[in-house]
Amino acid sequence: MRRSRISTSVLLFISSLVFAAALGAQVAPSGSQQASGGLSGMAGRGALEGTIDPDSYVLGVGDALSIGFWGEVNRYETVYVNPDGYILIVPVGPIKVDGLSLAAARELIRDMLSPYYTPSILSVSLISVRTFQVHVVGMVELPGAYEANAVTRVSQVVAEAGSLHVYASRRNIEVRRGDEVIRADLARYALLGDNEANPYLSGGDVIYLPAAEGLVHIHGSLNRAAAYEFVEGETLEELIELAGGFTPDAIRDSLEIQRFSTENPAEWSRFFMGGDPATLASFELHMDDHVFVRSIPDWHRDAHVHILGEVTYPGWYVVNEGVDLLSEVIERAGGFTEEASLAEAVLIRGRYAGRPLPLEAELEALVEAQETMDYKEKDLFKTLTREPKGAASMSLASLYAGEEGPFDPPLYNGDVIDIPRATNAVRVAGQVHKPGLIEYVEGQYAGYYIREAGGYASRADKRGTRLIRGRWGQKLKSGDTTVSPGDIVWVPEKKERDGWETLRDVVWVLAQIATVFLVI
Repeated sequence: MRRSRISTSVLLFISSLVFAAALGAQVAPSGSQQASGGLSGMAGRGALEGTIDPDSYVLGVGDALSIGFWGEVNRYETVYVNPDGYILIVPVGPIKVDGLSLAAARELIRDMLSPYYTPSILSVSLISVRTFQVHVVGMVELPGAYEANAVTRVSQVVAEAGSLHVYASRRNIEVRRGDEVIRADLARYALLGDNEANPYLSGGDVIYLPAAEGLVHIHGSLNRAAAYEFVEGETLEELIELAGGFTPDAIRDSLEIQRFSTENPAEWSRFFMGGDPATLASFELHMDDHVFVRSIPDWHRDAHVHILGEVTYPGWYVVNEGVDLLSEVIERAGGFTEEASLAEAVLIRGRYAGRPLPLEAELEALVEAQETMDYKEKDLFKTLTREPKGAASMSLASLYAGEEGPFDPPLYNGDVIDIPRATNAVRVAGQVHKPGLIEYVEGQYAGYYIREAGGYASRADKRGTRLIRGRWGQKLKSGDTTVSPGDIVWVPEKKERDGWETLRDVVWVLAQIATVFLVI
């Protein structure tokens, strides 16, 4: 009987050595391992995440252990878990460690060896992790078998298997391990770093990627409000965590839930619930639930205005809406520069400012409108497209001249104050002897600038002379208002008339007079 036991021990020892040699031959050429199926390497060849936890690491076939004996004689030996799940230690013999945690295997080995080496100190260390094959199947680009090791996670092997189908599940991945099914949730792992949702693999595992079955929706004041794949049994607390949690402006005491009927998919109900932790942790979601998290109105609402152009410190300024006045903000901006043109300054209201049309869209709209517009409507259309949207009627020049009037308006969020550089010139164009720029003189009318430009030319249409505002483009009668810097005084050319047109007009007038006479 003793001889039989010794023979068995010897055979197990020899088989352990043979298995160790085979494993060494398999592990050694890892650097020359060729990729297959377009893969750039085998799963599990990367660096470890960190120190292996002895309580959670489960030993299996192929793991290598180093057993140290420290006492009168110091030595160590390496043993491997053979295909039967045993390690062989002389003089104890075979010890089954497959399925034990590293911590439990340490205690077992120490207990078995302590009678033979007392009072020596024994140490048991994991020096090499096992490699094995797992299978990836389902809605993935490259299904098949992949090499992994005991510290390879689901995400690593799925990444090796190529891209997932657009409808593949990310949250209900099954890891089939014999009769046991472990769920992996790679969305939770990716968003929250939850390693429990991305478990380690074991030899022979089958990773199955099914199609996603449905969604749950969460809207409103959350950091990642979106639609998420439905997971059976998931609570509202877990969904809110996946959505990044509440934002500071969230109203948490009355979450709104919209839920469809299981009997009639066309019917749905709406109800409210509190957002206390106990309620959130106990409330299970149904497929296609919609969760709405409302916001506190005007939460930390601030208002900014933008000052452009000729002030000492142009830029953005915070204002108290409807209270801070234009002059106060200009003072905060350091006041005007010496080159500022108060006459051309403009305040554009942010609440009314529309998005400017691209030139092509503006021209296309004008061409289409011409078919149905009369001349007044066309003129209005051109005026509105030319003027900046939201421009307020104001005069900074009058305000700083001390004149009375509503020239110092309060400011609101999005307002823009544009103070251009003064041109100090007026352009005279058209039928004058010396068209060009004339130095601006305050209080003068168009006639002054026409005289400075050499007077009217012989073909000038004096009655058609117009003053064109340089900033807005409005055409005004030249004698009605004073000229401002940047304006244009335009003298059109007199229309040529031939003799036939003159005769035709005279005959038409005489005919009208004769008609009136006959009627009388």
